[in-house]
Amino acid sequence: MKSSTILICMIILLGLIASCKTDNKKVLYIFNWSDYIDPSLIEQFEKENNCSIRYSTFDSNENMLTKIKSSRESFDIVFPSGDHVNILIGAGLLEPLDRAKLTNFGSLDPDVLRKAESFDPKNQYAVPYFWGLTGLVYNKQYVPDKVLQESSWSIIGNDFFSGKNKITMLDDAREVVGAALIFSGYDLNDTTDKALADAMEVLKKWDKNITQFDSDSYKNEVPDGTTWLAQAYNGDALQQMANNPNLNFILPKEGASMWMDSMVILKSSKNIELAHKFIDYMTKPENALINATYTQYATPNKSAHQQLPEEIRANPLIYPDHSYLEKCYMINPLGEEVKKIDAIYEQIKLY
Repeated sequence: MKSSTILICMIILLGLIASCKTDNKKVLYIFNWSDYIDPSLIEQFEKENNCSIRYSTFDSNENMLTKIKSSRESFDIVFPSGDHVNILIGAGLLEPLDRAKLTNFGSLDPDVLRKAESFDPKNQYAVPYFWGLTGLVYNKQYVPDKVLQESSWSIIGNDFFSGKNKITMLDDAREVVGAALIFSGYDLNDTTDKALADAMEVLKKWDKNITQFDSDSYKNEVPDGTTWLAQAYNGDALQQMANNPNLNFILPKEGASMWMDSMVILKSSKNIELAHKFIDYMTKPENALINATYTQYATPNKSAHQQLPEEIRANPLIYPDHSYLEKCYMINPLGEEVKKIDAIYEQIKLY
């Protein structure tokens, strides 16, 4: 009886010791867009650094910002788009980067870093992660060629979709209003009264065909036919296309939004050292190559880009030619002027 009791106690003790070892592991809290990293890279980082990663996702910059400001949950690394990097800097929420701890920073494309200075002067707070373009993904089973032949943003307002409730746009004010501005012949950063009035008229017409504003559901709904056409990020669309031959993606002829997402460390981080290690790990050329191949987004890592398979480097939906990029607009910080765009977006959602 005593021996069995001792055995049970030893088993419990060993379990507690194992639990303590697990609990003693450092935990890195990451807040990223969904489907935006190769899972194998997370697993490998955990092994190499004897740590655990708690990974959460968001579907819009606005939701990300709200959670950071209002939640008691503290994140270490966040992946905001450029204009929201600038907002986070202005709010004093970011930790300046210690460049000495980022040994792979030199593998980043200098041209990309110069563009990043538009929202992060001197690259003090953010390390570019991916850049991309926003267009339209659709299911060829339901959308006929004649509707698509103009390859225009006007497809959203096409009478073919009238009453069908089969179109979605992103839950993102800058993307939605930006698409209408570009279609109307303006820079998507234009907040003049005339530009916004014209964009509003376009959105009123488009809204008759729009079922919802959502940045995540289209990944499942376009493949299964619940949604026939959706405003989408190019990499997300290409990931779905790889598994479904009925899907296709277009970059509208008028041009598109161009955005850049970055890795930043929150000032509230309790693991600043480990956070730097993770960012450095993700900018290591071989890891950036794995990640770019998985996500189908354009990498800012010059070394990784040179090693990509030719079919990826030559894909105009990921790396468009110069003539198309000239028609694209980087989503820039607008300061207080962004409230005008937010107001239009909220109005059109209620229209």
